Amino acid sequence: MNKLLFLPLYVVVGGILSVAISGCGNNTKSKVADLRDSAKHETAPSKDTVVSAKFPPLPIDYDKTKVLRNMYVVDRNGVELRQGASDDAPLLGKYPYGTKLDIIGEEGEWIAIMDRIQRDYKGANGETGDITQWEKVYVAKSKLGKQDKITISPKDLNMIVSLRVKGKEKYDEKGHTLDQYLHLELIDEQTFLAARSSAKDYMIKDTLSYKKEGKILELPLTNGKTLTFTDKDIDNELESRYFYRGHYDFLNAFAVEGNYWESSDVRLFDRKDGHLIVECGDYPLFSIDKKYLLTLHADPYESTGDLQLFHVKQGKVSPLFFISFKEWMPTWKPELMFWGKDGCIYTAANHVNGYWGEEGSLSDRSQFIRIKLLEY
Repeated sequence: MNKLLFLPLYVVVGGILSVAISGCGNNTKSKVADLRDSAKHETAPSKDTVVSAKFPPLPIDYDKTKVLRNMYVVDRNGVELRQGASDDAPLLGKYPYGTKLDIIGEEGEWIAIMDRIQRDYKGANGETGDITQWEKVYVAKSKLGKQDKITISPKDLNMIVSLRVKGKEKYDEKGHTLDQYLHLELIDEQTFLAARSSAKDYMIKDTLSYKKEGKILELPLTNGKTLTFTDKDIDNELESRYFYRGHYDFLNAFAVEGNYWESSDVRLFDRKDGHLIVECGDYPLFSIDKKYLLTLHADPYESTGDLQLFHVKQGKVSPLFFISFKEWMPTWKPELMFWGKDGCIYTAANHVNGYWGEEGSLSDRSQFIRIKLLEY
């Protein structure tokens, strides 16, 4: 997620927009077409499937098989995939809630889809191993629906995959419940819009004050020196491009966006001597009382919503914690992410499997979340 209103070549995922999905050094560069199918596909097909004469495996030619449409798993318990259109057919695994499926046929109450299935292999000379092939498999029609049925539930809100506090990180790929630091709740749109009326953005966007000359961005410092950024316009890991986005009077800081080979960030530099104040994972959002700095980022590669919180005191910005949410991602629209005068954080968001629209573009649908800081 990034958060400025400038959209260069590819996507704005939650905030600052740039040619490499912007964020704070934790975003990977790619085109929209490469990202749109990045939603979780946690199928767990069985390797040792049961041999069945009645329901044999159904290999298909991927290149010659036509996808009729896409449907999504709308049952929160997921849906089983089977080797045939029957409850008696061998069970191959289970698709979780929100999974996007490629539909290739329909047989009564069963939907035929194509997927890659791994099976044991035994050769003519006795050699063994496994083989993965495209097959026609079946799921129950009643458990599928359109993407607009994929929503965030209250239980989803607190599921996280990682938490970093004071340099120590706890990671759990399967996810666990966050029970400290924050209280999250779903709210209605009317409540969200009422809170937005009090939102403030302290960045002064005087982007025309410091124009870039070719590949050189120069920002004059009050000590008489110059803060200089030089683009490296090359297509490898040394690539870098810099853009001046504005400044903060209360922090006496310049805001500079950097786009790199596989990441991007927004950094705040002191306007007096040029030292780095903080590196942000996305567009900086300061609380109304200016005591906290927040970034919210939608990571389309990990399919997580990343929240980064800092404490601001006497011109110094100190990290408090970094949290990656498992089931939801914040909006890519900067105007739908802010601090309210009540000290709460507000954002529009989507379930991770509803973040991309039907045609691969970013979804315009959203739910609304209020986040309250807890004492700790």
